[in-house]
Amino acid sequence: MSSTTEARAEDLMQTEVITLQSNAPIREAIESFEDFNIKGAPVVDGAGNLVGVLTSSDIAKTVHLQGSRIGERPGDYYFTDPLDDLGADGSRRAEEFFGKEDYSPEVLGSELVGDWMTPRVISVAPSATLREVCKTMSEQSIHRVLVVHKSKILGIITTFDIVRFLADSK
Repeated sequence: MSSTTEARAEDLMQTEVITLQSNAPIREAIESFEDFNIKGAPVVDGAGNLVGVLTSSDIAKTVHLQGSRIGERPGDYYFTDPLDDLGADGSRRAEEFFGKEDYSPEVLGSELVGDWMTPRVISVAPSATLREVCKTMSEQSIHRVLVVHKSKILGIITTFDIVRFLADSK
């Protein structure tokens, strides 16, 4: 294990990354979030190239909550992630997650991951230092960053990977 001053993204990253296909129904993404207990995943095209990211925040955007996409029901759950509950301006924001039962069957079957994803991907190179990774995450107010080389995903680093690394460092 590298020391904290020598650590690079390639030392910190998880190499098994759950990805979503851009042409998959949004239902599959929501099911993946529930099945794997994750709140975000990179989106790839048919050739495996990184084209975006889909997060629980994307799924809970206001545009998806309007109209007939989500039916109202009592007891919707709101939660905040202490590592991701600050907006870019420093204000607190709540994140709301809706499971697949909250969306209409028409939406689940016809709308695609590519329609809901964020096309702007924040990533680092495998050679990025621990300081650079942390600075990127802090400046962008994110708690996961992809490690990418030439549009190919090599791994992912979450805030918990960094905490785990620092806890195990000597």
